[in-house]
Amino acid sequence: MRVTGSSIVLLSQMLLPALAADADAWKSRNIYFALTDRISKGDDNTDACGDLGSYCGGTFKGLESKLDYIAGMGFDAIWITPVITNSEGGYHGYWAQDLYGINENHGTAEELKSLVSAAHDKGIYMMVDVVANHMGMANIQDNAPEPMNKDSSYHDKCEVNYDDQNSVEQCWVADLPDVNTENQEVIDFYQTWIKYLVSEYDFDGVRIDTVKHVSKDFWPGFSSAAGVYTIGEVFDGDVDFVAGYSGTMDGLLNYPIYYPMNRFYQQQGSAQEMADMHDIIGSKFPDPTTLGTFLDNHDNARWLSQKDDTTLLANCLAYVILSRGIPIVYYGTEQGYAGGNDPANREDLWRSGYNTDADLYKTISKLSAARKAAGGLAGDDQKHLYIADNAYAWSRADGDLIVLTTNGGSGSSGNHCFDSQKPNGSWNNTMADGTIESDGNGQLCIDIQDGQPVVLVAS
Repeated sequence: MRVTGSSIVLLSQMLLPALAADADAWKSRNIYFALTDRISKGDDNTDACGDLGSYCGGTFKGLESKLDYIAGMGFDAIWITPVITNSEGGYHGYWAQDLYGINENHGTAEELKSLVSAAHDKGIYMMVDVVANHMGMANIQDNAPEPMNKDSSYHDKCEVNYDDQNSVEQCWVADLPDVNTENQEVIDFYQTWIKYLVSEYDFDGVRIDTVKHVSKDFWPGFSSAAGVYTIGEVFDGDVDFVAGYSGTMDGLLNYPIYYPMNRFYQQQGSAQEMADMHDIIGSKFPDPTTLGTFLDNHDNARWLSQKDDTTLLANCLAYVILSRGIPIVYYGTEQGYAGGNDPANREDLWRSGYNTDADLYKTISKLSAARKAAGGLAGDDQKHLYIADNAYAWSRADGDLIVLTTNGGSGSSGNHCFDSQKPNGSWNNTMADGTIESDGNGQLCIDIQDGQPVVLVAS
């Protein structure tokens, strides 16, 4: 839909409010991150895309056809890349040109609405990715609508100095025109636009790109105008720096846990470091359950490109899906994709044949089922039960869920005993068979086989 600047305010007043999914509604969700251009072309061709740096042919209709494939892993939310019209080459969606247009390479506005509606029919929330920091590589005068085509809507061009936060917020990332988000006309426009985008397409959540590149003062009004759960990307591992954005929107990607978590499960760090960071996050953020936990994405090299061991990956996935916070799993993880840095980590999914018998597909399905069986795990209720050199165990839901992970990797074995804090407890072994019981003192002993995680759900 194309809207002129003069009609935007009138249009926003006519919109009916969307059915808002707030932060509380998202806390028990399980998110699959789908790069729209790479999921499905809507046909049976499984030939790999020859150029991952440009459009590969994925569409809204193609993604709609794979909703059952995604739901089969237990995901009940999908985050899709930006949907608006991009400048040339913007297959990923982050080079906006017309904020009220829809990227015709991915389909029409009606096809996008069909995708969202079909997802809702299956009980799946839809989250849209947006960018407020910058526009695409077209001439500023060709951007739309007004005021995005005016020079006054942008900062003067300069190279980012990451040691200077003012530079981070006002200079041009990757030579992309940096929007002057201190300009009141731009602020008003963006708030009107995000309200329209969510309402028109019935989105349930908004993921926000490049948050640290915009002044903090801009975000609360933008997030409030969205009217749904918002989660932002502050690409930094410094917990104090990231926590500084906690009041600007509902949630943030949990980069502070990303680094120590991956270090432990990739055999480069300790379980104690990871557990300590979990505790620090709990003390620094007003509500850590709104943070998004992930192990890789389109901006970070795929996990298996850094550590080629799917057993270790399975343990890390157990942490992502069953620890505190909202899990986010990047598409292709279930097929063992191992691409390195962008764009190698943006492989097309069709080359996999959408194999639902893949080991990691089945692993994710079981982990998601355990999350659901334990009540959705929305609370801030994670307890450290056992921290060892090569193992970490925790409980949730008052002990109804217990998870033991290790970083020994494929072929490793061992026996780990610890206090479950549940005397005479009994749990189903969801990743294998049978039940496991604790003694009268709550002591629980678990055998690790072939390095696989153990996930116990109260029987």
